[in-house]
Amino acid sequence: MVNTMNKHILPPHRPNTPTCRPRTIPPLLKLLTLSQLLLLLPTPTQSANLSNCKGGCPLGELCIGNPFSQPVSDSECSPCAMGQYWWPCNFETLCFCNDIDNGGARIPPAPLSGEKVNDAIQLCEDDSTTDNVTVILTREMFDQIVKVNSTEDPQQSPSLQDVFGYGGFCAAVSQYNQNHDEKFAGMGTDEQIRREVAAFLAHVAADTFGFSTIREDHHCVDPVVGSDGITYCKPCKEEHYDKETKVCSQAYLATETSYTEFCDETRQGQQGCDCRNVTAAPVPLANGAIDVSGYIPAHSAYFTRGAIALSWNYDYYGASMALTGSASALCDSPDVVATNSQYFWGAGIYKWMEKMQFGTTGSTAHRQIMKGNFGGTVEVLYGELECPASQWTSLVHVGMVKERIAHVCNAGAVLGVYIEMDQCDVPIDCVECKELKDLYEQCKADGTCAACATWTDFVRSSAPTVAPLRVQPPSWDDWSHYSPSSAAGNRFGRSGRSNQHLGLISACSVLFLVSLLLC
Repeated sequence: MVNTMNKHILPPHRPNTPTCRPRTIPPLLKLLTLSQLLLLLPTPTQSANLSNCKGGCPLGELCIGNPFSQPVSDSECSPCAMGQYWWPCNFETLCFCNDIDNGGARIPPAPLSGEKVNDAIQLCEDDSTTDNVTVILTREMFDQIVKVNSTEDPQQSPSLQDVFGYGGFCAAVSQYNQNHDEKFAGMGTDEQIRREVAAFLAHVAADTFGFSTIREDHHCVDPVVGSDGITYCKPCKEEHYDKETKVCSQAYLATETSYTEFCDETRQGQQGCDCRNVTAAPVPLANGAIDVSGYIPAHSAYFTRGAIALSWNYDYYGASMALTGSASALCDSPDVVATNSQYFWGAGIYKWMEKMQFGTTGSTAHRQIMKGNFGGTVEVLYGELECPASQWTSLVHVGMVKERIAHVCNAGAVLGVYIEMDQCDVPIDCVECKELKDLYEQCKADGTCAACATWTDFVRSSAPTVAPLRVQPPSWDDWSHYSPSSAAGNRFGRSGRSNQHLGLISACSVLFLVSLLLC
């Protein structure tokens, strides 16, 4: 039985009892009319236009659509530059300014972090590097982190050393940053940039199993380069593949007429690469023989490749548009992500900078690491597969989380920076990977993450010797970034939910003032 003894019960209404007690109204308040009070409410254009075209395109470009995110036309986006605040203008990356009339590449923007570009640093060293320039990641530091682990055929071309190389990484960063206002490893302070590089390389290390693979193993068993110069893969179903020996007991096409993995037929055209009818192909060998044991051309399938896992036809389409402004670059030949170092790293940078939790809303790994929040990057990139961190979703993925922790300790030590496992001092737009911090402490204590025990010894800051320097509690400047009129207002996320909260608070304040006038 429900106990109602402690519930507050209102007395019956009495007609002669005033519902408002007399109050002394300030003279200034008496002068305000109801319409004037309503002006205190935030306008819709202040709180809900999150598009890249907000306030108009500064160089006179057109406000165009990004149909990859949602079906949207250029004509539907055009009003966003003139103050429209409802769909599609209430999504940050759905409409954007672009000079397509003058041949500009149709490259959508990355979600903004609210941080400023740091022009005082240089990420990679090159022939022009001088002693006056701060280089974040030297070749020597890169080689300490990216240690290729391979037993590959020495005749394989390109070699894993080439694909995982420093030059390709630096070229990929340069290519991406030239085409985006939001820069990879180029926003915020020196420390924030070092955190980003360390966290990114830690995820790459885990996703590629210690820099040892460039294609998902069981979808490309025993790859071979034919005498025609084409790379061929023998796909295998997971239940027939031995991960330890890397042997497939039964080829995928032994029982199937075509290879149908990783292509969503509902997302083609402007939302994904076109699906193909992939069937077994005879492989011409150097000795004149033909192998017909179930191979497919590697460039015909959208299985997992890239520094951070890129898979499915829509992923390849999104990466292709982000890196080149053209779908054909990766849709026509997805295997270039495994053979071209710049595209290999570029695909990972695209996922890091632009993958949102909920498609067109939510945070990105880039935005989370700007807060110093490694757990947030895990949640954004891998979601329920790896978070909560200690939950046994599968043995493989629990192991993957531990690998990420071990690698971020190593990369952080090389770059001299500490990263919190769960950093949510400013709660807005903060994403948590539950229990990651507990797993980190456990991993450090039992020795399975050896680099974590000495990580803080290498931190380049005024950190104490026992524990690294923690980020201070948020100041007024931190909170002021979240004003609707602030240039960093996009930190609320694409849904504008937090702006709606501010509007609700303002509305309640006005209603309170109105009640004073009416009483």
